[in-house]
Amino acid sequence: MTVLRLAPHIHSSFSDDSDWELGRLVRVLRRAGFDGALVCDHDRTMDAGTWARIQNECDRIGDETGFVLVPGVEYQDPDHVVHLPVFGRAPFYGRSPVIDDLVRGARSDGAAAIFAHPRRRDAWREFDPAWAPHLAGIEVWNRKYDGIRPNDWALAQAQRHGLPATVALDWHGPRQLFPLALRVPAPPRGSNHERSDAVIAAMLAGRMRASAFGVDVQSFDRGPLGRSVRGLESVRTWIAPRVRRVENAIRRQS
Repeated sequence: MTVLRLAPHIHSSFSDDSDWELGRLVRVLRRAGFDGALVCDHDRTMDAGTWARIQNECDRIGDETGFVLVPGVEYQDPDHVVHLPVFGRAPFYGRSPVIDDLVRGARSDGAAAIFAHPRRRDAWREFDPAWAPHLAGIEVWNRKYDGIRPNDWALAQAQRHGLPATVALDWHGPRQLFPLALRVPAPPRGSNHERSDAVIAAMLAGRMRASAFGVDVQSFDRGPLGRSVRGLESVRTWIAPRVRRVENAIRRQS
């Protein structure tokens, strides 16, 4: 069976913290070996009209290039702690909706909601197990927040609640380019709208596999590989703040 290798959790210039237009994103991500992308722009600067434009632009560029663009919105709770990317053609639910209502509404509207970056601002502390039946997955490895190995809490919750493990580049620029991918069965030929809908159906059915460096993401939590990356991550977390201090000192002097 052929698969589609998707770049997960991608922000475009429709977000207030990214200047990457969709056409430019397609060129870069395709060169990196991806076949499509899960686009999710922030709700905080969005309205129903912008959401319609995002869907139309995804379909226009997807049809022109053959690169599958799945439109989505990354919603945040009123405290800007819990974030849920919601992929699919659901209506716009407004800015900072109530998360309880969002997860249920997304599932009933045929959209795939993902619990994002649990480590950011300790969002994991706000996770409600009652959300699990309505979620399509949980991010176990987010490039911006989880370093070079998956998140232990997220892996445990995915197993406990039977949730698919997902990964995220959380793309705002090339610094987040990393061999994390979400693999789904390749949809048949058709329009971008049809193919992206097929991707959502696969996600909702749990027919997706998260990978890093082409290997199932679960492999980075056990065995020799798991032990190796744990050691490397310990070194990285020790070095990272020291490197940032040097960078900040250089900026102040320049």
